[in-house]
Amino acid sequence: LLVGAPRDVEPANGTRTGAVYACPLTASTSDCQRLDIQLKSEPDKAIIDDMWLGVTVASQRQAAGRVLACAHRYTKVLWSGSEDQRRMVGKCYVRGNDLRLNISDEWQTYHNEMCNSNTDTDETGMCQMGTSAGFAANIIYFGAPGAYNWQGAWGLAGGGQTGGGGAATFPEGIQYLYPAMGHPLARVWAPVCAHVLKTTRVCARFCAFTRPRARGERTGVWRHSPQPQPAPGPRRWPPPVVGAPYYFQRKQEVGGAVYVYMNEVGGFQRHPSLVLTPPPYSAFGFAVASIGDINQDPPPDIPPPAPFEGPGKVYIYHSSADPPPAKPRQVISGSELGPATPPPFGYSLSGGLDVDGNSYPPPLVGSLAERVVLLRARPVINILNKTFTPPPSKVDPARCTPDSWGCACTRGVVLEAHARVRHPTALRSPPALEYTLEADKDRHPPRVRFFGTHSATYHGVFPMPRTRCESKELLLLENIRDKLHPIVLSMNYSLVEKPRTFQLGPRSLDAFPVLNQDQSHQNETKIEFQKECGSDNKCYSNLQLQSGFVTDQNQPLPRLNGTQVLQYSRDVRKLYLSVNVTNVPTTPSNGEDAHEALLNVTVPPSLLPSSVRPSGACTVAETVLCELGNPFKRNQRAELIIVFEAIGIMLDTREISVWLDLSTQSTQEDLQPVLAKLLVDYSIQSSLAIASSHAQSHFSGTVVGESAMRSEQDVGSPLAFDFQVTTKGESLGNLGTILLGFEWPYEIPNGKWLLYPTEILVNGNETCQPPGGVINPLNLTVSPRDQDPSRRRRELEAPEPAEPPVTLATAKKAKSEVVLSCSKGTARCIWFECPLLQTQHPTTFSVRARVWNSTFIEEYSDFDRVKVDGTATLFLRTHVPTINMRNHTVRFSVDVDSELTEEQPAEIALWLVLVAVAAGLLLLGLIILLLWKCRFFQRTRYYRIMPKYHAVRIRQEQRYQPGGLLPRRRRKKHWVTKWQ
Repeated sequence: LLVGAPRDVEPANGTRTGAVYACPLTASTSDCQRLDIQLKSEPDKAIIDDMWLGVTVASQRQAAGRVLACAHRYTKVLWSGSEDQRRMVGKCYVRGNDLRLNISDEWQTYHNEMCNSNTDTDETGMCQMGTSAGFAANIIYFGAPGAYNWQGAWGLAGGGQTGGGGAATFPEGIQYLYPAMGHPLARVWAPVCAHVLKTTRVCARFCAFTRPRARGERTGVWRHSPQPQPAPGPRRWPPPVVGAPYYFQRKQEVGGAVYVYMNEVGGFQRHPSLVLTPPPYSAFGFAVASIGDINQDPPPDIPPPAPFEGPGKVYIYHSSADPPPAKPRQVISGSELGPATPPPFGYSLSGGLDVDGNSYPPPLVGSLAERVVLLRARPVINILNKTFTPPPSKVDPARCTPDSWGCACTRGVVLEAHARVRHPTALRSPPALEYTLEADKDRHPPRVRFFGTHSATYHGVFPMPRTRCESKELLLLENIRDKLHPIVLSMNYSLVEKPRTFQLGPRSLDAFPVLNQDQSHQNETKIEFQKECGSDNKCYSNLQLQSGFVTDQNQPLPRLNGTQVLQYSRDVRKLYLSVNVTNVPTTPSNGEDAHEALLNVTVPPSLLPSSVRPSGACTVAETVLCELGNPFKRNQRAELIIVFEAIGIMLDTREISVWLDLSTQSTQEDLQPVLAKLLVDYSIQSSLAIASSHAQSHFSGTVVGESAMRSEQDVGSPLAFDFQVTTKGESLGNLGTILLGFEWPYEIPNGKWLLYPTEILVNGNETCQPPGGVINPLNLTVSPRDQDPSRRRRELEAPEPAEPPVTLATAKKAKSEVVLSCSKGTARCIWFECPLLQTQHPTTFSVRARVWNSTFIEEYSDFDRVKVDGTATLFLRTHVPTINMRNHTVRFSVDVDSELTEEQPAEIALWLVLVAVAAGLLLLGLIILLLWKCRFFQRTRYYRIMPKYHAVRIRQEQRYQPGGLLPRRRRKKHWVTKWQ
């Protein structure tokens, strides 16, 4: 094993030149020998201190081959007068297979300096040759990342044929290839496999250090020369692998990348066939190498390391697939190799040579510490062929007999497993396979069992390498339901491994073989059931379902906008759901038997399944599960009536949703759950009655203003209306309120009071105070509630005939009448409401009021009667649309009569009349007698006898004058005086 130590110190002079060590494959860890490269120290010509000898080591991997060691920091010194110029051109050293210098071998004596130190950095003056290098059959190739202003280059040296001690011929100088290798990159690791390397499967590592690209760009580029002509004969080119350890993407957590270019008919595409990426910050692809075919399958495998992922890891990708799989077959971590393995494990990598003679080339992994790890391969066992057959391939449970395998309705199935094994070397002890047979592993419980057991799983051991068969018998269980799906049988196997302890040294690993992980270790087969379906042995059913809620008389419930509606009340105890299922073909390819046809009914909490008609087909629990048939045959129909107890339909229940889900093991893609929906319309039973819808009252007296009123008696005559409310149902709670609303005649059109409400009593002992202060707004004193009921009744009753005053209603019919009504616009009404607080018992509302006497005197004194009416309505106020109650409205009225202005005369007895007439006549006679005694009648006679005595004698004399009548003026005066 060649190990480079580029920071090693020369023991003789203490110069840090680096070194190459040769380590034999032994159990010792201290038997590595330093190679004598024979370096000359000529400071005026070249600087070898810190030249990093061993930064690259390579081998031709053949008996007559050579080895290579490079120092990429080897520096040439040029003089221009007294001034020196230094050129870091690098240098490589070649030695024979015996690790010694053979001066007769031109490969070893050639200076192997591909770069011209007389040029500047724009050419090859700072090329750092040997950063990567390698062998082909007759060529040495070098990488020079510093050439051409750090764009990089690589070249070839050597010529002729090697082997058998023949000398190789070298051309004049070195051939430079790819003088512009890549564009600015962070770091490029590129394997180069030219056509001369096809038979050796060797890929060299190249690296270039340049300024970084913009963030997010890919950090690896591989270029190749024009495609060489392939050599005669069939050849398979190994895939070039490009490592890009500093590759990253902004939105992806990756830490490096490896590009794989697959060989496609003698050529490679410009774009990679596969990009492998590991976790971030791992420097995945830091080292790439051809390690050969480590599992003998036979393409070479890909082992990109990730030295900075934890302690370091090596990913193993097998190349048997084309392209290789994106997931590694094996990941080897440095932590698995013990604490003596320091990080970063995987900093360098080599392989491709079978160093332990077991036909598997082990990879050699390096680190930055003074240790390398050789990962030896265990023998790989390939299962060449295996069969797993179950005769017969179909079973028919209907043909089972009680004598089948000793138990009722079972049938035996024989399983045969065959295996033939190939392994590359003769193993000391033949391995054995441990296998497991599983039947119906995805079903619980399974439908079969192995003969002699009660299990559907069997464990066994299969000796190798000879070919042999194992047979096991399966028994079909009784009363199986699933006869549509096949019985899946699986077999998986693994090696019977022995306890192992690994030790250092070239010990044999034949006792620890492994199975080829690229092969499947599992087989499956199926046993079909005999079915009456299509030729493809698949059944295509056509299950259809229709449902609807019905009454106990099997009549469908009414619908509203296509949805059924339930008029719910306390009398509703049960609900009935009718379900019809059919399997009628609609096309030639459906309507076949529906195996394990089931109906699953999911019930809401408001319903409790109680029974199903016809009985026996369903199991009733929280859900209803009905077995329609196994199979439910073509053209078959089924009708079910599912009965539910209405246990949880509350006032806030808006709808009832019952889901019906048909299922079958047959093929039917259009099966969807069906919703049977029922809207719940909750009706509250209620009634409203009035004790007396008509009242009688009157108005009289004088007008009294509002300011003079102190008590309700000052307003006018009293009124009272009693309403009784009855409801049946549950308490609404916060879902709604039942109210009694009043359209009360409050005012006349000119705004004067009409009927003045003073109080609303609820059940005689509570009051209702509607908002807005509409009850007793003047805050008058109200009579106590415990007033004698007989007195209140006397106030409301009409006066007795003997008690004045007597109203018009008791004396005569009204001559004139006016009606005050809000509906006619002759009165103004106000609306107020009282809630019904108790719905379980009847409630009485008593509205007390007073006739506003002054308004009637002022406005209606010309009418004998004023008729006033109003309404009361019982209604429901709720935000739940499914709760409803029929409104109830009653009308009430009062006749207000004008009080009489005259009283009836008293009756006089007849004898009083006769006595009064007689007394009057007697009194008249006495008066006449007295007048006669007083000569009242004589004075009148004297006047007539003595005409010359006249009270108006003067006028008499003036009246009669000689010459005739009085003058006209005088007569007129006398007439006027006499008239007056």
